Formats: sequence, C-alpha cells, structure tokens
Amino acid sequence: MKKIKLWHHIFTILAALLIIAFPAVAAEETLTIRGDGVEKEIVYTRAELESLKAALEQHAYSLSNNFPTEKTEYAAGLPLLYLLQQAGLKDIAQTITCIATDGYKREFTVQELLYAPRYYYPSSGDKKPVPAMVSLQSSASGLSSLEPIELKLIMGQRSPGEQTNPWFVKNLSTIEVSCEKPARWPKVTFNRASGPDGVTLQLLHENIDSVKIYYTTDGSAPSTQSKMYNISASYYQPQLNQPLLLNKTTVVQAVAIGAGKEDSAISQIMISFDDTLFSDLDTYDWAKAAIESLAAKGVVSGIGDNRFDPSGNLTRAMFITMLGRALSDKANINPSTSAMHFSDADYSSWYGSYVQWAVDQGIVSGYPDGAFKPMNPLTIEEMIVMAVRASGLSPAKTIEVSGVSGWAKPFVETAESHNLLERGHISLEDVTGISIQGQNQASRAQAAVMLDLLLK
Repeated sequence: MKKIKLWHHIFTILAALLIIAFPAVAAEETLTIRGDGVEKEIVYTRAELESLKAALEQHAYSLSNNFPTEKTEYAAGLPLLYLLQQAGLKDIAQTITCIATDGYKREFTVQELLYAPRYYYPSSGDKKPVPAMVSLQSSASGLSSLEPIELKLIMGQRSPGEQTNPWFVKNLSTIEVSCEKPARWPKVTFNRASGPDGVTLQLLHENIDSVKIYYTTDGSAPSTQSKMYNISASYYQPQLNQPLLLNKTTVVQAVAIGAGKEDSAISQIMISFDDTLFSDLDTYDWAKAAIESLAAKGVVSGIGDNRFDPSGNLTRAMFITMLGRALSDKANINPSTSAMHFSDADYSSWYGSYVQWAVDQGIVSGYPDGAFKPMNPLTIEEMIVMAVRASGLSPAKTIEVSGVSGWAKPFVETAESHNLLERGHISLEDVTGISIQGQNQASRAQAAVMLDLLLK
C-alpha cells in the first residue's frame, strides 16, 4: 500500500514538472467577436484562426512601456480590422473593448485603433506602417524565431516613443464592438509659479496615469507628434516629469491623449514677459492684439516656429473650428457628433465635431447640393454670415454695404451695424459709402479680428 502511494506521489510530481517544462497553448482557446457594432457574433477557435493563412501577416513592432523603456517585438497573426470585417463591422461602430481570459479589459476608440496610421519605428531607417493585430506567435529576437503564444492584441505607434506597451492585451478572449459614442478626456490644467529663473509650469490631469500629455510652445496645436510631458507613470519614475521652465513670452498648448476616449480639448496658457508672442505680426498692428488674445484663450494657434501666418488663407473647416472654440470658451458649448449631416465632412477629423455643432446651432446649412465642402477656401462674406448666425443677431438691413452677394447682404449689414467689421481691413469706407470685397478669401488675421470683436 505504501509503495502504491509512493508511486502516486512520484507520478504527480512528474506530471507537474512536465507541465512546467512544456507549456502549451490551451486547446480550447477561442476568440469571440460580438456587440452592436458588428452584424453578427463570431467565435473562432485557435485552429480556425491559424487556418486563415491568406490573411496571416508578420511584422516588427516598436514599442515603449511607461517606465519608459523601448524595445522591439516580432509578431505573426491576423489584422484586427480583417477579423472585425468578417463579423460585419458597422460604419457607425465607435468603441472596441478587448477582454482577456482573466477579465482584464482595455477599451479603444475605433478611430485610434483601426484607422489612425500606426508604424514600426526601427532604430535606423524609415518607419513602416503596421496594423493592429491579434498575434498568434511572437519573438523578441526576430521573425525567424517566432513561437506560439496565447492570443494577444498588439499595435504600432503613432509617433516614436509612444507608450503603447500598456495597451497590449495578453490572453485575449473577447472583442466587443459598440456603437456608443466614447467619452472625452478632461482637459489639461496648469499650475504656474514664479522664480528667480523665470516661470515654472506644471501640466496636470486628473487621470494622469491613464493619459499622456502632449504639449507645444511654438504656437502650433499639440498632437502625438509633439513633446510628451508625463514621460513616466507616477508610480515608476515621477522625477522624469519635470515642470516647464519659461523665461520669455510663450503660449503653452496641451492635450490629453489616452486609449478609449476622444482626445481632450486643447488647453492653453500664455506666460507673458512683455515680449512678442508671434514673430510675424510686425506689420499687423491692427490685428496683433486680437490674435494674441485669442491665442491665450486657445481659439487660434500658430503654424509653428512662433509664426501665426496672418496673411494665410482659411478653409471653411478651419473657420468653423475657430468659431466653435471661441464660443465654447465663452458659452461652455460642447461639440458632439450626434449625427452626420454632410456626406463630404470627415466627422472623425479635427473639424468634424465643430461642423456638426454648427449645423445643430443653425450656423451652417451647406451648399444647395447638400455638401459642406470643408476644404474650400473661406470667403469674407461666408465668414461674416457664419459669425452673425453664431452671434444670435437677426439679419436686418440697417446700414447699406456694397460688394457682397445678395444672400449674404443682410448678414453683412447686420454685422456692420453692430460694429463686428473692422474698418480698414475687412470693411472700407469712402465718399461712396461702406463696402467689403465679399468674394475675396478671408485671411487668418481678418478671422481673428472678427472673432475678437464677436466675443466682445
């Protein structure tokens, strides 16, 4: 009897050692794709995934964790977009939630995971586009040494050093696709302090370890291509996250970007040392104060290198965005993409939510053919009409203004009667009366002045 028990113990120990020495991917491993963002639910076994040989891809992925440490992972698997298309991915799908076998969840927006360009950034050489992928095999040393792994979500980087590693989902078992609109990350806030060497500026966020704060100091709008502020998570190396030290007039713009929610609205602060904010406004005394005031409020941005480009022309999308930012700052308006009114407007782009807001507010109605034509040059009379509609002033013929189209005339005359048209560069006055060159393209300086007058 003792011998039987002894052999039983030996057999149990040997079996355990074999399991440790030869780990295997579970035979019952499956991947389920479901949710109201797809037409049908699909359940793949691992064998079925491996049989989709025509769709299998191999890629190198550059990645960084939030220590931060950079490395390369080599993977083979199936593009996530391909798998979702097999389930009938809907055009109105908004979010993707990836769930591991232990219940861990990571949520993404459809735009950031499927459609935002992502790349492999080698240590030398050009970047290479790579898809978000459900990986079946992986290696740290090269594509020639791939080994089977349990299903894993992996993706490329939108910019060098983007900390995507915390977004990977190991032991992936379920992908839920939803049509529910994602929330938006709260805005970045600032904490400034004066010192002997200038002003120190902290960039703060209530979800500091769930987002990365990107910022600019050259007047341009921040994105994932900009400098990262919170280089390390607060629980790893917080000493890497240093306040900015400023000793000249600077506009700091910041945005919070993280998985699963739309990017925050851009926050902006101007630290003034009585110096020039933009270097190309010397001959624009009539517009300088308005431009700098709106820049401090986050309504307008420069184009980089501390330049505003005051003579540059605007598109219709650009002005609607400026107008929306101006009134959001004043009236706490929150643009949304509750509906998609124009077929030629990209509602996932930087201007999309503002176009829909403008439709909701009756500010724009588009062209007779139903298009918005977001990239068309903005004319002066279009700019004035949009501004008057946004102001809530009822069009009325109170002061005669020449040089404009018939459809725009009542709005232009309303703007003139309420002192919304800067005299000398938007409207002109001579012995024959008041006129504007309504069909000319509107400049960035003209738009800034008009918006500044509108807010006042």
